[in-house]
Amino acid sequence: ILLCSTQPNSPKIHEGWWAYKEVVQGSFVPVPSFWGLVNSAWNLCSVGKRQSPVNIETSHMIFDPFLKPIKLNTGGRKVGTSVSQVLQ
Repeated sequence: ILLCSTQPNSPKIHEGWWAYKEVVQGSFVPVPSFWGLVNSAWNLCSVGKRQSPVNIETSHMIFDPFLKPIKLNTGGRKVGTSVSQVLQ
């Protein structure tokens, strides 16, 4: 698992849109199936289930040797994942 923090490049108008629930604090928020309709550059988001348009700038990444291992609490449920890359 790769975790990183980046400065968003998108306009502030999009900041509140990235949620996986249709209602956040009483307001409708487009879920992944709608993200691809908002911006054609995010069209792959319409295909998956829990995806968001993330632009990881590897030139801005910094390795932190002091990070502790991630602990996931899944409530006893088994969790599986798959990863794929699309290279252009």
